[in-house]
Amino acid sequence: MKPSIVVHNDSDFDSVEFVKIAGIINSISENTDVVDANQYYEKDNALLVSAYLFTTVPFWPNGTIFLSLVGKGKAIAAVLNNDSIIVCRDNGTVSMCDDEIGIKQVYALKDEYDKDDYSLAKACADLVNTNDLTTIGTQIDKKDIFIYKIPESEISDGIARGAIGMLLKTFGNITFTIKTADFEKTGIKKDDLLDVTISKDNNVVYHEKMTYQPSFGYVEVGKPLIFNGSSGYMDIGLNQRSFINECLPELLESNSITDYKVSIERIDK
Repeated sequence: MKPSIVVHNDSDFDSVEFVKIAGIINSISENTDVVDANQYYEKDNALLVSAYLFTTVPFWPNGTIFLSLVGKGKAIAAVLNNDSIIVCRDNGTVSMCDDEIGIKQVYALKDEYDKDDYSLAKACADLVNTNDLTTIGTQIDKKDIFIYKIPESEISDGIARGAIGMLLKTFGNITFTIKTADFEKTGIKKDDLLDVTISKDNNVVYHEKMTYQPSFGYVEVGKPLIFNGSSGYMDIGLNQRSFINECLPELLESNSITDYKVSIERIDK
């Protein structure tokens, strides 16, 4: 069975471009399933696409090929520990997947695949046909590619600290770099009152009290909450409102969202 190819793209990409990409792939590898992730990331925002890739990859079968057409850089293919492959530019796109899943091999693609988006699509199609990465590239050391350093979370009794890792603009939520499995180690339970502070360069940009809840329906409309995100990381949001737009619109203009740190502390009764 052929692996699917999932395409991630930026704001310069439209439905016509996707049809071209899908056409190139199917003209080389007939009946290959090509899926448009349809996120339309900000142009060149590799860190953001890195986060969205992480939320996508675990939900596809191991061995799926993910084609990222965001940003500039040398064309590479990164093989994850679950055998899925990310074909992209060497600009940090693989960072979040490396942090959570791990990268076991990296290949620098041949020049013929390093010209434009269409040549990257051709690389994916040829890879599907041959199932051999050496036909499209040469293995290199992982340390020779660029990977963003994802801030580690700090966990203790009743306290979790981390950074902003991803903006969920469709819903207006924010995902932190605090894994849900680690957050559970704080001992914080449903309905616990929390003191939440977000800061940048040691300056507080948001401070509010809220509760930890399973979902939005547990708080009043417009009220904030901390909850478990679908990505396996902790989120903050407003019930039926956009937290980003109403509380931290400056994030929409930021090129380095991980500079924003978060502290979540239980308020003991």
